[in-house]
Amino acid sequence: MNQTIYMVSIAILTLLIGLSKAEDDSLSANYAIKAGKILTMQPVRQSGTGQGVINHGIILVSNGKIEALGPASEINVPEGYTIIDASDRWVAPGIVEAHSHIGTEGGINDMVTPINPELRVADCVNPESTDIKEALTGGVTTIHTMQGSGTNIGGFTVIVKLDISCPEKMTLRELGAMKATQAYNPERRGGDLALTRMGMSWLLRQILKRGKAYTGAWVEYERGDRRNKPEYKPELQQMRKVFSGEIPVIVHTYEVWGVMQTIRMFNDENNLKVIPTHTHGSGYMVGTEAAKRDGVSINIGPQLVDFWSPADSRFRGMGAADKRFHGMGAEYYKAGVRNLSISTDASVLPQESLSFQAAMSARFGLDDEIALAAITINPARALDIDDRVGSLEVGKDADIVIKKGSLLDVTTPVDLVLVNGKIVYQRDAVDLVVKTEQIHRN
Repeated sequence: MNQTIYMVSIAILTLLIGLSKAEDDSLSANYAIKAGKILTMQPVRQSGTGQGVINHGIILVSNGKIEALGPASEINVPEGYTIIDASDRWVAPGIVEAHSHIGTEGGINDMVTPINPELRVADCVNPESTDIKEALTGGVTTIHTMQGSGTNIGGFTVIVKLDISCPEKMTLRELGAMKATQAYNPERRGGDLALTRMGMSWLLRQILKRGKAYTGAWVEYERGDRRNKPEYKPELQQMRKVFSGEIPVIVHTYEVWGVMQTIRMFNDENNLKVIPTHTHGSGYMVGTEAAKRDGVSINIGPQLVDFWSPADSRFRGMGAADKRFHGMGAEYYKAGVRNLSISTDASVLPQESLSFQAAMSARFGLDDEIALAAITINPARALDIDDRVGSLEVGKDADIVIKKGSLLDVTTPVDLVLVNGKIVYQRDAVDLVVKTEQIHRN
C-alpha cells in the first residue's frame, strides 16, 4: 500500500513538474533587438513620418508582442531585457503564406461529393510535420493551410502560427477561409454534375445562394426582425462567417475566364471578399477588373511566369496566347492590382522557398518593395489578420526574421526567427543572443 502511494505521488509530482516546465516554455522572454536595418513593411505616410525602413534601430519585445521600435537614439532599453545583437543584419517581419497545404495530414481531399462546406481542415493539422520545421528555416512564421482542390467546395481552411512548442496555441484562426475550386482539378471524371465547367458554376451558385439565405435568416432573427428561429443546418453554419464578411473565400482558378468568373460569382454577385489563387494562364488580362474591386485580392504562384507551351493538351489553354514570357506579378501590378500576394502552394514547392518565389517575381519585373509586401503585409491583409502579423508595428505579434540581407536576398540564409516573441529557430553556429549582456540598473 505504501509503495502504491509512493508511486502515485511520484507520478503526480512528475506531472506537475512537466506542466510547470510546459508553462515556462510557453512564456516569452523580453528581448531588445539591436538591428542594422529594420524593414517594418509599414506604409510610408504622406506626411513623411512613415517608418518603412529604420537604420540602426531597436525593437523591444515583451509578452509576445512588439512593445516599441525605432531608431536606437530614441529607444530606451528597460531593465531585464536580453539583448539580441543583429546590429550587422536586417530585421524583417515574419513571412506570411497565403496558400499552403503543409501540416494537413489526412485533410487534403474528401472526394465523395463535390460540395463540402461542412468540413474544416483545422481538425487535421499535425504540429510534428517536418514541413513546418523546414518552413521556419526560410523565415515563414504564419501559414494559411488548406484542403486540396479536388472538389468545388472543399470546406474551410485554417491559419496557423509556426510555434510548435505550444501546439494548442498554434491556431491563429480556426476558420481561415472557405476553399473553393474552379478549373482543371475538380473537373471530375465520375460523370456527375461537376464534370463540366457549366456544372461546376451551377453547383457553386446554388450553395452560395443557400448560404446567403441561411445567413440572412439568422441575421434577421438575431436583430429581432424575425419571430421564428431558423432551422439549424450544420452544412451551412460555417458559411455564416463568409457572408458576414468575417473571413474570405479562396478560389483555386486559372486563365482569363476563371479569374473573371471568380470575381463575378463571388464578389459581384455575392459581395464576398475573395482571393483568386494561382491565377496564371493569362489571368492577368483581367487584372484591370480585379483592381476595380476592394474585395478582390490576387494571389499568384507557384508558377510566376506565363508562356505558351503545347506540351500537355489537358492544359492547352494555360499560357500566354502571344507566345511570349510574362512575369505575372509585374503584369498584375501594371494592370493596377495592389492587393497582390505570392504563394508556394506548398508542398508543390517547399514552404521555406516563399522568399525565393518573391525574389523570382522581382527578377521577372515586379518592384522589390512590392515583392516584399507580397509575402508579408499583403497576404496578411487579404486574410484579415494584418492586425496581428505582416509588419513590424507596436502592438503586433513579435514574429520576426533576422538575416544578413533582405528577404529577397537568396544568397544569405535566415539566422534567427521569433514567433510570438519566442525564438523558434536559430541557424547552427549562429548565436545572436548576448547572454552576458542583460540590462540591469541599480
